[in-house]
Amino acid sequence: MKLIVIIILIAVIFTILLFKIALKINLVFNSDKSDLNLKLFWLDPFIKASVTIKNTKPVLTLYLFNRIILDRELNRGKSKHTGMELVQCTDAKDIHVNVKYGFGDPFTTGIACGAINVASQFANIDSINQTPDFMTTSDYIYLNATAKVKIGSTLIKLYRS
Repeated sequence: MKLIVIIILIAVIFTILLFKIALKINLVFNSDKSDLNLKLFWLDPFIKASVTIKNTKPVLTLYLFNRIILDRELNRGKSKHTGMELVQCTDAKDIHVNVKYGFGDPFTTGIACGAINVASQFANIDSINQTPDFMTTSDYIYLNATAKVKIGSTLIKLYRS
């Protein structure tokens, strides 16, 4: 009987934590190195996840107390949700974006600078720091973005959609 009560108590505490503690997200994209890295932290160092691109395929690595418990390729499969629908369900808060970019043509860099300013007005972004490089000889983009997402409300929205 005591074991059942303890299991129910742990499940209730876990559910409360899902709604109270936000998942921290860090996205880094570097076009020079063809590197994309997505890190997720919840109750750090309790649960961490990392999605990286290896051999043109996304690989998920899941950590529990800094030990790898899952390391596998992600395949799209047959999902009824598109990527944008999933992003809209997250209701991200505290979004900060740092972007550095440059294109061989200064005109293209200027257009990108203006487009980023306009797009940031329509998105729920708390801060954006952009550094355009008008005098570069090669094209590059470096993006570092952070956000916080409430897991409980996101799961409810995904379930309803």
